[in-house]
Amino acid sequence: MLLPELRDWFVSVSLGVEDVAAGEIAEITGSPVVVDVGKVFFKAPLREMYRVNYLARTINRLYLLLYRGEFKDLDDIYGASKSIDYSEVISPNMSFAVRCERIGSHNFTSIDVARVVGQAVIDSYMERKGVRLKVNLDNPDVEISVFVRFNELLIGVNTTGTSLHRRKYRVFSHKAALKTTLAASMLRIGGYRGQALLDPLCGGATIPIEAAHMARRIPISMFRDEYNFKKLPIYDPEEDREVLEELTSQVSWDRYEITCIDISPKSIEGAKLNAESAKVADTIRFILGDSTRYETYRDVKADLIVTNPPYGMRSHRLKVIEPFYVSVLKTLSDLYRGVKLVLITAATRQFESAAERVGVKVESSRSVMHGGLHAKIYEVAL
Repeated sequence: MLLPELRDWFVSVSLGVEDVAAGEIAEITGSPVVVDVGKVFFKAPLREMYRVNYLARTINRLYLLLYRGEFKDLDDIYGASKSIDYSEVISPNMSFAVRCERIGSHNFTSIDVARVVGQAVIDSYMERKGVRLKVNLDNPDVEISVFVRFNELLIGVNTTGTSLHRRKYRVFSHKAALKTTLAASMLRIGGYRGQALLDPLCGGATIPIEAAHMARRIPISMFRDEYNFKKLPIYDPEEDREVLEELTSQVSWDRYEITCIDISPKSIEGAKLNAESAKVADTIRFILGDSTRYETYRDVKADLIVTNPPYGMRSHRLKVIEPFYVSVLKTLSDLYRGVKLVLITAATRQFESAAERVGVKVESSRSVMHGGLHAKIYEVAL
């Protein structure tokens, strides 16, 4: 029996959680992974294109890697791009577009890179197939993605489309909503495996919903059906169907102990709507209450606490944030001594001061971007 051909892949990831995404990719594919800044590289059969896109909760996009190497100038970029045989990923009747992301100081722009690579794709295809490909910048059949970071060049095919953080179950949008990929990353950082979970400042319930999906093994594909790979020549509808059937058969509708608390009636009602849309309202307990008060947690069990508290950066209320953090941390540490807390905030100085005042230990922190703000994810021993 012939082993399936291994392909080169990479995923884009939010900065700061690359190792978390790498662990998830390794679990899904069973393949060794290589972690880079904002990306994770791996080799896997074509079948994993479907599985990663349907299962990976911590990544943004999956790319089929076409080229990786160093360059000196635009001529090098053109030469590398033209050396690729694109016939496996673009059919003669298909249109394409080039999207470029660039980091570093160069004597050219991202637009220049996209133009040069676009011409190289056309020239390469014309030489190999005698066909001039069509360019469609607005709605292409195939998206060639180019990443220029200092002197490194990456060329890949976006198999995902829009970022996987867009789960499409969110019908109520909280003003400070957490990206689903960051919520899933925080749960993995906390070691969530279906144990009793508490989010004492739940907002629109992104963290509880992601937890319920993880515990129930609900694939992302249940809430989005638009994927770029379905347009590619390498797409196999039969294999896609087999993967979907396999993943659907593994879904569990067991109940898990997940508690969602918020002081805002509007947020709680919105959280319920989101949970219903996400098909997990039956396994989340919703409590309207003040997270600083002991009575709010009556009969609430927690083996892990994961939350995204307000931090006043946009409302200019930083002066009240530290006392609020002190109150919440004191209440949680009194009630849940020894339980791990995973928390994200952009009010890092205020949180660290509050943790020191309460006497809880910050075990680790990592810098991330959240809503355009520099933030940190903390692991705290209560």
